[in-house]
Amino acid sequence: MVIISTLRKMHENTIGYSYDEFIEYVKKLQVKNLLITYTSRKNFEEHKSGYQEITLLEQFFNVEFPEINYKKYDKLLKGTLSEVHNAEEVTKKNIVDIIETVINSYLKGYWKDPETVNSEVTDSIFRVNNKFIQSVEPDYIEKYWLPLHTEIYNYIIEDKKDYDAIISDVENTFFYKDKKIY
Repeated sequence: MVIISTLRKMHENTIGYSYDEFIEYVKKLQVKNLLITYTSRKNFEEHKSGYQEITLLEQFFNVEFPEINYKKYDKLLKGTLSEVHNAEEVTKKNIVDIIETVINSYLKGYWKDPETVNSEVTDSIFRVNNKFIQSVEPDYIEKYWLPLHTEIYNYIIEDKKDYDAIISDVENTFFYKDKKIY
């Protein structure tokens, strides 16, 4: 099983990994059955315009979605985890936003093709970013991010379907690679 990063809307303006280049890269890997890890079938169906990469993937591949309760995680993310109560929390949120902006700016220059997007360099940057977020916003990681991705991972392991590839948003690909699902 191969794990492939999608840039989602960033495919629109990333040189070397446009939507068409993403699809061609997946085709080149000679896979048929894909599991999308970052949204549910229902959410995709309701918001297709926000998931152009999935719409394109469906033209060439069998596309599946984990059957987990994404709404539970959406409620967490939109509820108490997104609330800012004091100046310290505002400062932490701003620092995370600044670092993510710097990371995205750097990677936009680094990414030249599918191989650089799907590289250990990219994964390492997001792995370190995740550790940083955990240090300043531990509830986000411990109550939302880790449980969500662990549940998706468990679904993949327990589902036993014949997936050839996992399609993950680039920020989270490292998690699945680190779990050695391939």
